[in-house]
Amino acid sequence: MKYITQYNFFIICSGIFLSSLFGNISRIEQNFYHSLIKAEVDTSDVSSNSKEEIKQPTGEFKSPGKALIYSAMLPGMGQAYTKHWLRALAFTALDGFAIATWMTNNSKAEDKKREYVQYANEHWSFSRWLKDYYKWYNHVPGDSSWNSIRSVFINSSDSTSGCAQDPTQGLCYMDFWDHSHSIEFTWNGGRVSTSNEEDFQDVFETLCGNYFWAAECTNDEVILNDENGDSIFVIKDHHFYEGIQKYDVFFAGWDDNDSVQVVIKPNGDKNATSANQNTYRSHWNDYNEIRRLAGNGGKFMLINRAVSMIDALLLAKKWNNTHDIKFSLNAYPDLRNRTGLGGLTLSVHW
Repeated sequence: MKYITQYNFFIICSGIFLSSLFGNISRIEQNFYHSLIKAEVDTSDVSSNSKEEIKQPTGEFKSPGKALIYSAMLPGMGQAYTKHWLRALAFTALDGFAIATWMTNNSKAEDKKREYVQYANEHWSFSRWLKDYYKWYNHVPGDSSWNSIRSVFINSSDSTSGCAQDPTQGLCYMDFWDHSHSIEFTWNGGRVSTSNEEDFQDVFETLCGNYFWAAECTNDEVILNDENGDSIFVIKDHHFYEGIQKYDVFFAGWDDNDSVQVVIKPNGDKNATSANQNTYRSHWNDYNEIRRLAGNGGKFMLINRAVSMIDALLLAKKWNNTHDIKFSLNAYPDLRNRTGLGGLTLSVHW
């Protein structure tokens, strides 16, 4: 057994780094380590009258770091480097499958997004929402069907009394600004949110021709122009398109809100729905399912790459052990240093 002792670890690391910048790192590393061993070989066993030939290891050295980097670049490439061809093929095939899944479903998701956006723009409008929001405001004595619909839009947690529209209950119809979910739109050169009570009350009165406390939009048609005469634009982001299919506060904007139906969930919650809203919700759910599949493909790409990297690292070490190429790195103490560390010893055995 020949070995190197107490050699400056910085020199060895620098040699490895520089060799990685140029071609055929495996042969360079092998020759580099061999030259170090030959330079400091223990000659106590060698006769002064004879010369001993230092033989190179019979197996080609496989750099674990290089195998790791190869598999980070392309899963399976590190396995090919260590001559494990079936493993290389498996990891590469899995990566190709994951990439195809990710790309295909992302493309399908974009198509489905255009589909639900177009459907929403055709069947939901901001002006209709403003005009019809208070359609179910008044309680109608004796009309259980009407009052059942109205119950979807009241604040069931409101225990205050004095709600004249429903003298039998202390429950009040929720105004636009009472909800945590809102819509933003342009107004007089800025932006206004429907959850901003003070600002939106003025907007409602301007667009609907009635005081906000009357809870009624009296204009026959809501013209979406601000006080400057500029057109109002609704901020239709992801949250907008999600909200109009999910929350009852936005139900009045659907063009078939006259055909409202009440759905009672297993937990007792009530929701208003209609045929057009259900169709839109189906488009939205399809989009989310496709995006989920695309996301799974992306996650699998990362997992496959990580597993390939670890596997390649272990295979490189196994290769070197099989060919009797072993490394050990040890620290030796030096009490003169504050840390107590005197240096590092790298040993190469074969």
